[in-house]
Amino acid sequence: MYDLQQLFSQLKKITLNRNTQPELVATIEELIKLSQDHDGHKRENAVLRLGMMGDPVAFPCLIIRVNDWVPQVRDAAVKALSKLMVDENVEAIIQCLPQVYHLQNCYRANHQDVIRQVEALLLTETNRGHLLAAVQSANSYIARLCLNLVIEHQVVDAQTLLPMAFASKDALVRVQAFRWSGVHYPQVLETHYLSLLNDKFMPIRKAALKHLLMATNNAQEAEKGLVDRHSSIRELAVKHCQENGNDVVAFYREHLTKDISTKAAIWGLGYLKCVGDLDKIKYFHKHGTPSLRKQALNSLLKLDSHNSLVYLLNGLRDPSPSVCKESARLMVKTRLYLNAKALMDVICDSEHPHTARACVALSHQINKWERVVFLLMLMSNEQVVSMFDEGQIKSELANWGDDYNRSFNQPTQAQIDEIGVLMAGVPATRFSEHFGSFAHALKTLGIH
Repeated sequence: MYDLQQLFSQLKKITLNRNTQPELVATIEELIKLSQDHDGHKRENAVLRLGMMGDPVAFPCLIIRVNDWVPQVRDAAVKALSKLMVDENVEAIIQCLPQVYHLQNCYRANHQDVIRQVEALLLTETNRGHLLAAVQSANSYIARLCLNLVIEHQVVDAQTLLPMAFASKDALVRVQAFRWSGVHYPQVLETHYLSLLNDKFMPIRKAALKHLLMATNNAQEAEKGLVDRHSSIRELAVKHCQENGNDVVAFYREHLTKDISTKAAIWGLGYLKCVGDLDKIKYFHKHGTPSLRKQALNSLLKLDSHNSLVYLLNGLRDPSPSVCKESARLMVKTRLYLNAKALMDVICDSEHPHTARACVALSHQINKWERVVFLLMLMSNEQVVSMFDEGQIKSELANWGDDYNRSFNQPTQAQIDEIGVLMAGVPATRFSEHFGSFAHALKTLGIH
């Protein structure tokens, strides 16, 4: 009897070894995949083994399992994570900080202990260097979270932190450091204002310039602001110079011939309503550089508003898509809307597809029945239709149908007559069901 029991015991051990051997040699990739299995027991087993392996590659998958729907799997994931939280894995943990803090928005359990455990590891003397370096991380989310930790726990002094934060590529990191230092360490921030005049983010440049101009009448900083690439900063500099008796007009006239600041000079003469420089601005309206033509268009509307429509129509026909788009934007801003015929004339007078697209966009601003006239004119013109693909035309027809009931305006008799004539010239088969719906809406009003 004893020999039989011993035999069964040996057979059981052999069977267990055979069943578990494949798991013992499972790779970390296989275990990560197994941690996503639908079977909770398999997920729990995989998570525990990932923790024992100690490879930081498993960190992202373990964070997910910390919020698993099965309590036992969650507990196993927390235990596994605690084994991975060692100094050797700190860089991998920093890369997972967005996922760690995402646990604050997961409510299957209270995850604050896990978050505090991660923070405690990063804030140790050994790992603070890694945390500081991550303030300049290419990943914006990581950089912001690390800056929050450094500020909240006062890891280093402001003199050390600010140069690192202002060197970050993420604008929000720089903004946060700017605001924090402005409240708590204004004297330290004072030493950075000059360098911040070159910051890529306009609000930081503007705040730095405003502080410098308030502190002292520094002509050099004011002139730098006059040719800044953003109009908001130029306006601030113009106001300051005028209050201090500086001849801003002469400054901008001088810079019209300087390539690097010509665009700002065109803007300045328009902003200051220098009508005497109208001819100079007109010259740049036909300049070879699109950005100068675009700025000249804006200034001409201020200096020669009686001819605004002429400038805007020329802008719509401009070979540059950016100038054409700006002209369309200004047309909407100034409420200079074109009727269907005028829009079609602009399209037909231009060979540029971006002009046609801009005119189609402007047609959304006009009376819905005038827009019907425009769409029918467009669809009956083979040359114009060739500038669009069929999907764009269908989209415009569908958009008109969606907007149909938003206005109760009725068509004039002239519009009804014109729509009736144009309907006969449109090949309905080209636009299939979308044109059918469009035509049906018109038939309800007796337009065939």
